Amino acid sequence: MKKFFTLFAFSAFACIGIASAQATVESATPQEQVTFANEIKTEKEAPAFQSEAQIKAEKAALRKERNTIEFNATLNGSLAYFNDKWLSVNGNTNSLTGIGNVLFTHTYTKGKFTIGTKVTGKLGYAFNFTDEEQKNTVSKSQDEWFIQTSPAYVISKSWNVGGSLSLRSQFANGWNSTDKASRKLTSSGFAPAYLIASLGVTYVCQNKKFPIKVNIAPLSMNATYVTNEEVRNFYYADKFGTGTDISTLTTDQLNTPYVYGLTLRNKNQRYEGGSSIQIDFDKTFGKKGIFRYRTTLYSFYGWINEVAQQNDSKKWNSDPANANNPLKYASIAPTVRWENTIDIKATKYFSTQFYFQLYYNKAQNTKVQTQTVLGVGLAYTFKNK
Repeated sequence: MKKFFTLFAFSAFACIGIASAQATVESATPQEQVTFANEIKTEKEAPAFQSEAQIKAEKAALRKERNTIEFNATLNGSLAYFNDKWLSVNGNTNSLTGIGNVLFTHTYTKGKFTIGTKVTGKLGYAFNFTDEEQKNTVSKSQDEWFIQTSPAYVISKSWNVGGSLSLRSQFANGWNSTDKASRKLTSSGFAPAYLIASLGVTYVCQNKKFPIKVNIAPLSMNATYVTNEEVRNFYYADKFGTGTDISTLTTDQLNTPYVYGLTLRNKNQRYEGGSSIQIDFDKTFGKKGIFRYRTTLYSFYGWINEVAQQNDSKKWNSDPANANNPLKYASIAPTVRWENTIDIKATKYFSTQFYFQLYYNKAQNTKVQTQTVLGVGLAYTFKNK
């Protein structure tokens, strides 16, 4: 029994020693630290889906911010009627006049870049009538369309640099008489037409009470087109006589303007180079915009053509062969066009419009030309701002 107890005790002691040795070895071995990775995304991300209404609203707000639009249309008329007793004494004429005007402006702005577009149109007729139908006449009183685009880059608070391109002509034919049997064509579409291109700087007044713009273009080009041969033939006969052979004309006559500033050497188009200045003012008065005044003053001087003509004249006259036929030329004078428009709105759709224009172009007429139009009628205006 004692032997069995001694053997059991020895075996237990040996097991305890082995276990102690193993625990010591394991504790000496470095243990790997257990880490937990947090793979859950905590960043706030925009939803993959946006409502179509929200997208449309954002685009509409951006368009309105970058685009400024105005559309104005008026239809004016006047009627004058006299009875037979009045006509027999005073000799007046019964007449009905109608004039339509359209104005569209658009300005696109993105950062420092802007591009402005302007479109105008006016067309009017006067119908003179009597009791005798064969004596009724129709004549054109107003006829013009105009389109202009002006890209620019802002360089300071009040100044920008850019260019301008504009084209002006008319819608319908013009005649020298109301008699259909004998009348002659004096104007038509692109007869004449005026193309103006300029490059320079523009000053924009920051005072909203005095919205004036001044464009100064050191380099400018003014082109005139008379594409209708019938119109050119009418003015040729009026200037040099019906049936005159062009080969019999002198050098001076060939260089003399005869149709809207064109000479026979120009054929159907004339280009002038020089400088120009344009002043624009557009102001609406009153909280309800009852009174509006718009004016544009444009002046062009073709100094490049003036220098070219001087050189051609010197070369021509220095040749002894031309002693009996010296070349003379008329000095170029500045072209001036001053337009004034006054709109008076009695109600939202009823207005009075006064228009005055002064025009001087020595190549066309040595006298100052003016026109005045007063009309009362319907008006419609749309603005997005």
